[in-house]
Order: sequence, then C-alpha cells, then structure tokens
Amino acid sequence: MKLWEENGKIKIAAPAKINLFLEILGKRQDGYHEIETVMQEVSLFDYIYMENYDKNVVFTCSNPKLSAGEDNLVVKAVRLLQNESKTYRGVKIHLDKRIPIGAGLGGGSSDAVATLVGLNKLWRIGYDEKQLMSLAGKLGSDTPFFVVGNTAICKGRGEIVTPYPINVSYNYIIIYPRFEVNTAMVYKNFKNSLTKNLKDVSFFMREFISGNPNKLGAILHNRLEDVVFKLYPDLEKTKKALSKFNFCGVLLSGSGSALYGLCKEEMDLKEIELKIKMLNIGDVFVVTNDF
Repeated sequence: MKLWEENGKIKIAAPAKINLFLEILGKRQDGYHEIETVMQEVSLFDYIYMENYDKNVVFTCSNPKLSAGEDNLVVKAVRLLQNESKTYRGVKIHLDKRIPIGAGLGGGSSDAVATLVGLNKLWRIGYDEKQLMSLAGKLGSDTPFFVVGNTAICKGRGEIVTPYPINVSYNYIIIYPRFEVNTAMVYKNFKNSLTKNLKDVSFFMREFISGNPNKLGAILHNRLEDVVFKLYPDLEKTKKALSKFNFCGVLLSGSGSALYGLCKEEMDLKEIELKIKMLNIGDVFVVTNDF
C-alpha cells in the first residue's frame, strides 16, 4: 500500500490480492469456516483521495454500482476510527474504483484498510501496525492482511496473519468475467466432506519461495473451486479456455469470480493478454507481485 501526502491531502494506492493457496480446514463453532490461505498483493489498484473537511464525512465513488452510504466499507472504516480514537473530525474521500467488485480480489477490504491508514496519518492519531490490524479485523475477515501486505499466510477466518515477505517476482494475468460471485452462498454450499486429503501449506511455501513459476503453477490450490464451478458453470468454461494458453497454472482467486494465470516468462505477457482479449471472456489485467 503506497501513500502520498501533499498540502494536507493524501492519496493512497490500495492493491488487490490473489489467493495462491486456499484450504478449508473445517466448520467453526461460530458458523464461519476455518481456513488456511496464502494471499499475495498484486499491482492492480484502487485509488483513494482524502482531505480534512469540516465536521462532516463526505464520500464519493467513481463506480455508481457501489453504495456511497454508511454501508460502504470505506465509510465504516471512517466511523470505526472515529469511535475508537475519539477523533470526531470530518473528511472528504473519493474512491477511484478500478479493482472489480465481487471478484475475490479483496478490493473492498483493501479500500477499508487504506482508509484507516490514510486517516491515521491525516488526523495524526499515531496508531501502530498492531492497533491498525486490530481495527481492520472488525471490518472483515481478510482485511487485516492488507495492513501488512506483500505476502502472508492467513488462518482462522483469515484474520490471523503471518507475514511471509519474499524477494521473488511472479507475473500474472487476471481475468474478471464481468459478474460477481456470492461468497456466502459458496460457503453455504461447501460440503465438510471435502476437507479430507487436506493440502499442506508448508510444502506449498517451500515451492513458492523457489522462484520457479513452473513449480508454483503445478501446486496452485483453491479448495473452493469445485463448489464455485458447480454454482457458476460458466467460470469452469472460462478456466478451460484459459488453460489453452501458455500458463504455468490457472486458478480461481478466493471465492471468485476472478481467475488468474501464472505466466512462465515476462515476455509472454503481452501476447497472452492480446489473445485473451480477443476471446472477449472478461476484463483482463496484467499484474505482478513486485511493485
């Protein structure tokens, strides 16, 4: 997450994430599912602009599909920080929305954390990373990840974050099929019997840090894929179409709807991007974890 401050105004680049590994360990007593996932930030960004503004909270968004009311995660983040820090100042925020909605790319969570980080600086509150992570956890399951960013292993509901920074570059092409997936419905239809033969995240990480995209592509894993494909058969067709390209591996991110392909060489990116665009199966984004 990058932040710029000039003349009392703040601009923040809030990155998307992809899930390279996602295992469901079982059902919890609180109704949620226990997960183990490897999240990685990538170079697809929403941009948030903020400045002090009297005593009111004014929020606008470039995407008319998103609510600009109190139910928006950005506004919820403002209210949470106001209440927790007893800082009842106003702010004017504009969200330039570029990360697809309902795509499993964490755009809303990233925006919420960007808001917390930006206001912490704008209002000179002085919260440290631990305090910001605690606040973020009140806004969503995958939200704390974006406080630390880079790459991390996330457990529990996703809120238990172990940073795993790497110095290896990987290149991906993300395809958003222009429709959203209902995450709650996906988990509702997940059968606990599928939690047999669980994949080992430690083995995954050993291959991951090797820097070899062929090795990584062979073990990309998302336990939710089968469930999502049954609910949304067109997504499975899209994955099959993408598998014809020169990717090391293709995977659904989170509960979808976005899929991504891991590229072998950076030089392949442009050629594959153009070929996928010709299929007109969705919006295409070329990204990297090295930004």
